Amino acid sequence: MVDIAAGEPSRELTLRELMKGNILVLTVSRIIWSMSSSIVWPYVSLYIIELGGNPPLIGKITALANIAGMLFFPLGGYLADKSGRAKLVGYSTLLFAGSLSIFAMAKSWQWIATAMVIQSLVLFYMPALNAIMADSIPPGARGKILSITISIPEAVRIFSPFIGGWLIERYTLVPAMRIGYTISFITAAGVGLMRIKYLNETIKTKPLDRGIVGIFNESYSNVWTSIRWIIKNMGGYTLIAMILIFSGSLVQPYWMVYAKTITGISEFQWGQVALVGGIAKVIISLYVGNFVDKQGVKKSMIVAFLIAIPAMSTFVYTTGLIDTALVYIILVLANAFIWIASGVLIADSIPRNIRGRIMAGLGQGIPLGVTGGGYAQGFMLFIPSALGSLISGYIYEYNPAYPWYLQSLLLSLCFLLVLKLVKEPENAEV
Repeated sequence: MVDIAAGEPSRELTLRELMKGNILVLTVSRIIWSMSSSIVWPYVSLYIIELGGNPPLIGKITALANIAGMLFFPLGGYLADKSGRAKLVGYSTLLFAGSLSIFAMAKSWQWIATAMVIQSLVLFYMPALNAIMADSIPPGARGKILSITISIPEAVRIFSPFIGGWLIERYTLVPAMRIGYTISFITAAGVGLMRIKYLNETIKTKPLDRGIVGIFNESYSNVWTSIRWIIKNMGGYTLIAMILIFSGSLVQPYWMVYAKTITGISEFQWGQVALVGGIAKVIISLYVGNFVDKQGVKKSMIVAFLIAIPAMSTFVYTTGLIDTALVYIILVLANAFIWIASGVLIADSIPRNIRGRIMAGLGQGIPLGVTGGGYAQGFMLFIPSALGSLISGYIYEYNPAYPWYLQSLLLSLCFLLVLKLVKEPENAEV
């Protein structure tokens, strides 16, 4: 069975009409998975420090994971376009689940580093996941659906970071993280089985007529073809995305670290901030999706930067729970605008038959480095992300406020580039 969008909808489709097939399966699986992953994800950096790490080491581990992820993404994009997307997503999700067991058993930061590298290697299924979602959403409804796939899982997992903070307060950090990662492993395995059983293919597949060496050779030789297409058709967007990924990696691992060590917020209080941010994201995302569909990608990206530039620097001036939560909500709003708008632009611009390989290079969208943002990576974004992560810890150690100041400056540059370089396609790809 092929689950595809037939083209530009002649009328606005209802939520019931849109939420079916692959879209429903991916949304439900994301709901189940996110409930458990959000218990531990905000506290990973503190977990590394508790197991003997430090801020520069956090950056190095993140950079190493990025480099590892870059290795297999071209293969994932090639397989997504040649041999199909659904089974690749399902079976690779099971491999990803296995990496979570290493987090749960970690005895030192080296275990965490190993787990993060393995996790990045098996994420080569992300181009297939991104492509199957884009394939399944009709043009004209992509902003609405992307907002729903954010808001519904967010509504369900609202209390997860709060629960993570409570577990840390109750059992201390390391035992709490072991509990959280064990839960994540079980739910991720269940999600993998669900995807294997229920995802439908979105392209016509045929058996690969070459061996493993031939598959690797062709997949990596296609990288240059993909890069040429990206530069020719989406060069301006790609430059902006690379800058944003670099700048986001400067701050993303350190929100909780800064809040605890500088602002003076406990893990439990950060869970409260994340709870408020989650509620805001549910409400905001539903509005933003409709805004993107009606007003367009470029206007939406402009709004994102106008909100994010002052708010990013303001974070380092917060002094307690209330003002930190207010600034975080503002950043969640900006992040929703840029993530949904960039995701729509990518889906609208890339033809279906090469979508897997191109999304292997560009990812699904771009976040602002705000905790809880989407997973954006593609092989063209791993290098700037790795560079940003590598230097982030040293910048943070020199002055904890500098990553956020630098992020604001780079956001300002991207705002100017959006005005000049971003162009929306006249006819959206199906």
